[in-house]
Amino acid sequence: MKKHLVLGALAVLSLAACTKSEVVELNKGNEISLTAVTGKNLTKAHDGYCNSDMPDDFAVWAATDGKKYFEAQTYTRDGSTNTYKCANTYYWPSTAVDFFAAKNYGASASLTATGTTSLSVADYTVTTTVAEQKDFIYAVNKSASKPTGGAAATLNFRHALSQIEFQAKNSRSNIYVEVSGVTIKNVYSKGNFSVNVATTGNYENDTHDDTADTDERSGRCTWAGQAAKENYAISFGAVALGSDATSLSVADDSGKEYNARTMYLIPQTVPNLWGGTGKPNTGDAYFEITADIWNVAGVSVNKSTDVQLHTGTIAVPIPASTVWADGLRYVYTFNFTTTGTGGVDPGTGDPVLTPIELTVTIDDFVDAGNTDVDVK
Repeated sequence: MKKHLVLGALAVLSLAACTKSEVVELNKGNEISLTAVTGKNLTKAHDGYCNSDMPDDFAVWAATDGKKYFEAQTYTRDGSTNTYKCANTYYWPSTAVDFFAAKNYGASASLTATGTTSLSVADYTVTTTVAEQKDFIYAVNKSASKPTGGAAATLNFRHALSQIEFQAKNSRSNIYVEVSGVTIKNVYSKGNFSVNVATTGNYENDTHDDTADTDERSGRCTWAGQAAKENYAISFGAVALGSDATSLSVADDSGKEYNARTMYLIPQTVPNLWGGTGKPNTGDAYFEITADIWNVAGVSVNKSTDVQLHTGTIAVPIPASTVWADGLRYVYTFNFTTTGTGGVDPGTGDPVLTPIELTVTIDDFVDAGNTDVDVK
């Protein structure tokens, strides 16, 4: 459900120091106010911002008639209401306004007002501490004119980063698996963000299950110049795997703005994918699982008597030609299947589990000689 949030007055424009050519004609008394929507409609602890969990504040930039009108003005939620206010007031000019807004955009953003107006962030960098990663959202309303009857212009926020989550399951009854960590190795950590198109529409029909959700790629941001490879890791208490997929990304994060195990990463074509055989090369991109595996001799595992087959990390290839796009969630499910070797030891390149195979030979019967036996 869309939740429209009325934003209060924007900071007042100081004209005292402007030259005549810089002054924008004002419709005095017509204060600029904005509403905002942010799809998709999930809890913030799982999906970042959404219509039912809007940000407490965000920054707004505006340009009109080829001039910057204001930059990086902060709007803050007014108490427990859905109103956002700024300390001062801006008024609607007689010309159309291009609005840009962003939250968690990094240290600074740059507004271009001449030609095609745009907002850009250079070298946006995602921290390697997953628990500190934030949902970078942005909105653009182009050519907005003063609404009639004091109505507000709308900002439709979209997610700028790719969201990565993990699940795992064990399809084998003869092994017992506990997972305590997942790492994405050697993916890009920074890139250049820009947006110059209106973000119309609101993608809120997200069921967070196996049902495909509507996602139009029109009206979205652009990422370029991805660089600086890093590793992104999550760790947790041992999770025992069953035949049904268990989330490794959802934690008890009540009271926190973000889920400490959900990754928000730079959209990218994942570079230098490891092929899945042999030892990964330095710089190869792959998944690394931390797991303990036991052989199950009886009906269920007995750690004190059953043989432990593996403890430590397991290298698993990222699917070929993987591309992470902005605003999309990617859920990877690790499945210890009924066939295969359980991945590769990243230190040696050897299979984690080596199936027991037997080569059988049978001796021929040796002729011990012919013995006559008389029947009397």
